[in-house]
Amino acid sequence: MTAERGEAVDHLRRLASQLEAHSFQVRLKSSPGLYPRLHVINPMVPTMTEDVLAAHEEDGEWWFWLSWAGRIGQAEDVATAAERVASVLHVIRR
Repeated sequence: MTAERGEAVDHLRRLASQLEAHSFQVRLKSSPGLYPRLHVINPMVPTMTEDVLAAHEEDGEWWFWLSWAGRIGQAEDVATAAERVASVLHVIRR
């Protein structure tokens, strides 16, 4: 695993922990030749899913991205990124 790939996985694991704490189902996928990604499932509506990637910009700052290239937040701000994933998956807070 390259250092860059390892760092992406580390960021995704932190996001996974945050999402699991809010009852999301998550699966880290790290297939050879593909960017590591976090598959997130809304457990109330299992057909509502999204893949999240972590990548860095040219300045070296890491960001979380939705699978359709929507940037959702800085990797250092896991709480905000988790809230944005929740909003994409239409989770209603009780």
